[in-house]
Amino acid sequence: MLSILNPADFSEEKKCAQTAVIFRNESTQSVHVIGREAFIEDISPILGPLNYVADTAGVSIDALKNVGSDTILVMDGAIPDVFGLCESLDEDLPKILVSSETNFAFRARCARSNVNAIIGDPIDQAELIHWLEHFGGQQSEQPASILLVDDDPLASAVYAELLRAHGMVVSILNEPLKIIETIDNAFFDIIIMDLQMPGTNGIEIAKIIRQFQRHLSIPILFLSSEEDKQIQMKARQFGGDDFISKQADLDALVSIIHLRVQRARMLRSLIERDGLTGLLNHKRFKERVGHEMARFKRTGQPFCVAMIDVDHFKKVNDTWGHPVGDQVLSILARTLVGWVRKTDVVGRYGGEEFAVLLLDTSPAAVIEVLDNFRKHFAKIVFDGRPETFSLTLSIGVAGSDSQYGPDALFADADSALYQAKNNGRNQLVIAPRAELSEEMEGHTVTRVRTINEAF
Repeated sequence: MLSILNPADFSEEKKCAQTAVIFRNESTQSVHVIGREAFIEDISPILGPLNYVADTAGVSIDALKNVGSDTILVMDGAIPDVFGLCESLDEDLPKILVSSETNFAFRARCARSNVNAIIGDPIDQAELIHWLEHFGGQQSEQPASILLVDDDPLASAVYAELLRAHGMVVSILNEPLKIIETIDNAFFDIIIMDLQMPGTNGIEIAKIIRQFQRHLSIPILFLSSEEDKQIQMKARQFGGDDFISKQADLDALVSIIHLRVQRARMLRSLIERDGLTGLLNHKRFKERVGHEMARFKRTGQPFCVAMIDVDHFKKVNDTWGHPVGDQVLSILARTLVGWVRKTDVVGRYGGEEFAVLLLDTSPAAVIEVLDNFRKHFAKIVFDGRPETFSLTLSIGVAGSDSQYGPDALFADADSALYQAKNNGRNQLVIAPRAELSEEMEGHTVTRVRTINEAF
């Protein structure tokens, strides 16, 4: 359900008054908006499609002084003493200011008042969405995933427990020669390894890792008792990012790991993500599905891949221009990310086509979720200025199968998507290999599963 405030609710007198409204979202941080009623009116249609619900009870501005850093604040730059308000709030509270001012002096004043981001007025909805996701991602980051490589099982177990006590997810590899097999089949934020190991050494292992383009960006941290400065420098020269003595303070080690993980994630977001939507790009998404296929064959945990395409998207670019088309894709991306679980993976497969990796589930279990998203998206009203318009989606879904590989899985999902398009668009089709019950609540199931507005 969209929760978009009706412009008719705002009288001309109220549009100049200052107020505060909370927009809540069950899957992410709430957004507190402070500004004139007209400002709230502009913000509401942007947040509504992203599953934010306006709390009509509102909130007093003084109450904002007690909110934590898990809230995002969006402010109207035209309200009186906006900088004084910013300075009175928690410094760690993410603050987005909307203003037509862009000069350096204004930005410097914002920096002194702990404003984190400035958006132009009128509001660019895609830019606002990107900032909300950015600050929301900072607050809800997954714990660091560590691969600890050491031939000594006892020493590695001790370090693993120490790091787990600081909220990190740690895997141990006591057979260094299996390093490539290990990092090919699982994802790690950082590799920590000893320098001296029997049969090989950390520098040699680092060189081997860096021979693979897909592993160039993963940080390698050497943890060793080696005191020779030349050897330490050589370790950095040939693929290592940092060198920490085993005698170092544990707090220092934890801090370095957190910093390295943050930088690595920022770098990966530039390398692996689509520039417009911020989603995984085509190549990285397919790699992630490959990892899940390998996990499925080991554990039997099923998963699904859904291909989603915007119907008649070319008409958007031809009628309203590519900037509006880009906004559509950006809003679709953000809405889709907010709709599925945090454990699911969303990627931009190409053009107006998106893909979703839904973990630990079957096609039958995701029908309702994805079809409700299709219906939800069709209700979003886009701004073509002066016209408005809405769009529909076609969706194809395929489930994992131990007899087939990732390429066959993508082919099945693509085939289902093609059939959804061929059947008239604005519908969901399940690939033939999916095992479905003969009947599900509210739907009739066939071998090739199709759902559209007729149901």
